Amino acid sequence: VVLLQTDVIVNSVGVDLNFGTGPLCKALLAKAGPALKVEFEKEKEREFADEGSVLCTSGCALACKSVLHAIVPLWDGLDGETLEILEDIINFCLKKTEELGLNSIAFPAIGTGGFGFPKTLVSELMFDAVFKFSSSHTRKTVQEVHFFLSPEDLDNIQVVLRAKPPMPVSAEVLGVHEMQIGSVTLQVISGDITKEDTEVIVNITNSTFDATTGVFKAIMDAAGSQLEKECAQYAGLSENSMVITQGGKLLCRKIMHLINGNNVKSQVSLVLEECERRKYKSVAFPAIGTGQAGQSPAKVADAMLDAIVEFASKTSVQHLKKIKIIIFQSNMLRDFYESMKKREGTSLWVSTFKYKESIELPAQWEDMQEERVKLVNLKPSCREYLDVQNKFKKTCPSFVIEKIERIQNPFLWQTYQIKKISLCTKNKYQNNEKLLFHGTAASSLSTINYNGFNRGFAGKNAAVIGNGTYFAVDASYSAQNTYSRPDMNGRRWMYLARVLTGQYCTGSKGLITPPPKDPADPTDLYDSVVDDVNSPKMFVIFNDIQAYPEYLITFRK
Repeated sequence: VVLLQTDVIVNSVGVDLNFGTGPLCKALLAKAGPALKVEFEKEKEREFADEGSVLCTSGCALACKSVLHAIVPLWDGLDGETLEILEDIINFCLKKTEELGLNSIAFPAIGTGGFGFPKTLVSELMFDAVFKFSSSHTRKTVQEVHFFLSPEDLDNIQVVLRAKPPMPVSAEVLGVHEMQIGSVTLQVISGDITKEDTEVIVNITNSTFDATTGVFKAIMDAAGSQLEKECAQYAGLSENSMVITQGGKLLCRKIMHLINGNNVKSQVSLVLEECERRKYKSVAFPAIGTGQAGQSPAKVADAMLDAIVEFASKTSVQHLKKIKIIIFQSNMLRDFYESMKKREGTSLWVSTFKYKESIELPAQWEDMQEERVKLVNLKPSCREYLDVQNKFKKTCPSFVIEKIERIQNPFLWQTYQIKKISLCTKNKYQNNEKLLFHGTAASSLSTINYNGFNRGFAGKNAAVIGNGTYFAVDASYSAQNTYSRPDMNGRRWMYLARVLTGQYCTGSKGLITPPPKDPADPTDLYDSVVDDVNSPKMFVIFNDIQAYPEYLITFRK
């Protein structure tokens, strides 16, 4: 962690405010120097520091710009308040990074060491808090959130790996394996190289520069006709040479075209040396030779990693700071990860995990046209309208529907789908999702459309089975004046939402999370609670990304 190149690193300190006792704090202090402790002591005197407080210092001799020192309490069980305190700490750190105008922040698995917090709960809480922050907050600067884990920390890594997509779900969560070698950051990412914004991207071509398949064709198609013309003049060059062109319509400045040869290691070395010579700061490679050339992904991974380690271990490297390997076929990630693991064990290496979502939006959605949220008024004759109408009219036959709108919010949709993948894996692909109703007032519509449902409003209406967000099986329940409050013209509003109910139990007043399935294991919780397990009419969730407001029904008596 002391080598991480993020702008902000989060540290944890006990409520006794004794600085430098935990393993993370000790490591940071050793690298940053005694000035870090001096700054912390000054901040401690200046501000009232209690459990849940976060003190900000500079990074001193660390590579980061700031360190946020969270005052973490000891775990007091599911019925206590410490889980909420931890969530507040994470949210404060994210907001503070934004406030400081910085781009990236790195979190440890806060509280899972001597503080005694259950690892699985903390890992899921951290993911949820970051997704919630990103969807409900208009981000200006924060672009990256890193979670750094010890390779021995199997419980936390399990939570990360649980995000791997099960076959029945038509979505994909992509891992980013990141390692630090000296001053160079290496990332191996599953994705599309034509979307990369590195200064340089690498293309593998043939001597005639005629793109018919694979990554080469994707790059040429995305870069446009100008690149095609530029490449045409280099046709006929011998193998093992390199051509550098402009990036065309791609986000990169330059494309380095390697004319296919068999020696992957020497090709990677050639590119890296050229990038350093030209003072480029970042470069993205495809998995060289794994396409038409048919080379073994494991051997390619080893050859590429060997070249990168040799290059990055030189003391003379001054300019090139970020190297990416973009894997188009995500099943190859494992080969590259294994190759990276072989090189662990020296103090130069740090393993971190980052996650981004790449989840397809529903096919029926209209083009977003760069809008963050779009409400689409459905035609009464279309299938979607009729399906929603039928569900509503089943228990509300006397109400008149004025309109039904589809809520298109890509970020909320993606975070919801990530939660769905996690739930499907945990519950072994049972039926975890239901379409349920939620009545609300006009004043809440914009907030829900943009930020989703908020359990912070629990208790606004009767919270008899827990302090969460309530959903009804029958529209008639949500149509009551208490929930769908009419405006001056008698107009009312109700959502038909997708809700991840998962495994549920009977709720009770005052719950802030679902109860554990087994009192002996406080980390394995139910996913939601209900009024009656045998015939539920009402569901309550305690996690805001567990529901997506899919349709908004405007109606009246």
